[in-house]
Amino acid sequence: MNVESIKRRLLVKYPFFGSVVANSNFIAEPAVATAGTDGKNIYYNPNFVESITDEEQTFIFAHEICHIAFEHIFRSEGKDKDLWNIATDSVVNAFLKQDGLPMVEGGVDIPEAINYDAEEMYKKLLEEKKQQQQLNEQGNGQNQKGSQQQSGGNGQSGNNEQHSQQQSSSSSESSQEQNKQSQEQSGSGSGEGSQEEEKQQDVGHDTHSMWDKAIEKRHQEEQLQSNLGQSDAKDEDKQSLLDKLSKMFDKKKEQQEKQQQSDENQNKEQEKKKNEVIKKLTELGEKEAFKQNKIERKKQLEELRKSLASRSHGHGNTTNGERRNITDIGTSEPLIDWRRLLKEAVKYDIDWSYQNAGIEDGVVTAYLEEMPRPETEIVLDTSGSIDETLLRNFLRECKNILQTSKVKVGCFDTQFYGFTEIKDVSDIDNLEFYGGGGTNFDVAVNAFTRRVENKIIFTDGDADMPSTPIDAIWIVFGEAKINPVGGKVIHINDEQLDRLYSYEINMEPKGKTR
Repeated sequence: MNVESIKRRLLVKYPFFGSVVANSNFIAEPAVATAGTDGKNIYYNPNFVESITDEEQTFIFAHEICHIAFEHIFRSEGKDKDLWNIATDSVVNAFLKQDGLPMVEGGVDIPEAINYDAEEMYKKLLEEKKQQQQLNEQGNGQNQKGSQQQSGGNGQSGNNEQHSQQQSSSSSESSQEQNKQSQEQSGSGSGEGSQEEEKQQDVGHDTHSMWDKAIEKRHQEEQLQSNLGQSDAKDEDKQSLLDKLSKMFDKKKEQQEKQQQSDENQNKEQEKKKNEVIKKLTELGEKEAFKQNKIERKKQLEELRKSLASRSHGHGNTTNGERRNITDIGTSEPLIDWRRLLKEAVKYDIDWSYQNAGIEDGVVTAYLEEMPRPETEIVLDTSGSIDETLLRNFLRECKNILQTSKVKVGCFDTQFYGFTEIKDVSDIDNLEFYGGGGTNFDVAVNAFTRRVENKIIFTDGDADMPSTPIDAIWIVFGEAKINPVGGKVIHINDEQLDRLYSYEINMEPKGKTR
């Protein structure tokens, strides 16, 4: 697994929590059953994380980031810890699910938690618990009163008393079982006690077993800081003049100390910024913070759209004919299910096959067979309105189409610059592109070979539609709404644009999925 890739996915999905994500350590810890946090670091079991999908990984680490960002650990003091664990988990999980992330099996799932902050959810659960306890107490009282009435004058008081004790014992066991189930559901507990208790805390997708220790550690640090503050003045007086002079003349040591001091200052500044963000998020509460995160993500999408739909003015109907060099194209998951979209009609390609191979003198001999593969021609809009980011995304989809079909690729602005046959992905990486002028879709549609099965146009749609009808697939990146004569139009939607944005940050292929 690639922790940095997970961090980048979190930064894309949750920019409002950016400082917390960037300044939290992700530490592999096989002793942790799943994942957990001590309020500063996130600990995870590598085997567990590698066993789930990329989206589930994002869910797990976003869940832990929320525990840090909203100081759930340190706000648990003075509360019923089991209920606080359930409250925080249910609220966080509800918002993550609303953001489209799949909840990992074993998590606390209370749909109505989406309407609450953690404190509000805790108060609700606490009130429900008190009401349940009152009902239980009333029920036990009525049972005891009924038992006493039944025992009067019938000579069966001993038996009824024994029956009452059995009921009381059964009620106690039931209460203990409910508490145990609550702990198992929330993956939480006291963080102290027997190994069995800690094991209960580690079920599900999240462990709260280190929360108590984190609180104790914070108290110790606060006490230590207080003691250091009192002793700083005394220590300063004790520092000898000789020591001060030796530091002045020892330049190497001085440089090292400066660098060390600079690093410490930088770390302190980052920690300060992180703490400021945590304070802000805690004051806002979970509901408002996730609302603000959506606003922040929308801003990022708008920036991406501006990049994808950036316009170069002054080109008109002229051709620029400039050579464009596109590097670091990379690969990405398909935005479209090309296997389903491309037509069933196929051309036959010759390939080696061992299906009907023969054996002569102990040697397996393959035969040439005709293997059906569809044929696709792709024209890429390389006009002045297409920037490098957009063209790079066109080319990644061309690589995905190559897995399904034979491919030829050409580019156009107000003229067509010819097709290039693509045999493997390296041919796409080495393509030369020309354009940079205006956009003429008549030129594009007239470039296709008449009998080719699949015709695809990648564009931002920024031009008048062609007058010539054509049975082509128009893939439109950006906000332009087009209505060509004939063919099919596919707009890359907000979610897909979001994925493009993620890729531009990651600059690497997405990992495994399940």
